[in-house]
Amino acid sequence: MAAKERKDAKERPLDAPLLSSAIAEQLKQLQSEPQWLSGDRNAITLVKSTRLRIVLVALRKGAMMREHQVEGPITLFVLSGALQFTAGGEKCHLQRQGLMALEKTIPHDVEALEDSTFLLTIVQP
Repeated sequence: MAAKERKDAKERPLDAPLLSSAIAEQLKQLQSEPQWLSGDRNAITLVKSTRLRIVLVALRKGAMMREHQVEGPITLFVLSGALQFTAGGEKCHLQRQGLMALEKTIPHDVEALEDSTFLLTIVQP
């Protein structure tokens, strides 16, 4: 869902000297929106600055983020569920509380092995 479509988008800063977020509340919002109720994924950007982006992502079982790459290094922290992360021919199975880090510009994909939520952090070059 585009930020302009969210009820609180204008009220919620994405770039400030200090930001905080109640992840449980953000997840509740994500999972109540049409994209989640009728689709296989939804996401909300929590932080978006020139050097850092943090995105909360929800994927339904079987949903895939097909092979892609980003310009900066990333981390992925699993809040719930289970994911298969594939990069450079290697597969990494991540479950709740699992953390993965990947260097920049490495093609990768993500598959939800069950309904899953995770925090994606991208460091911009």
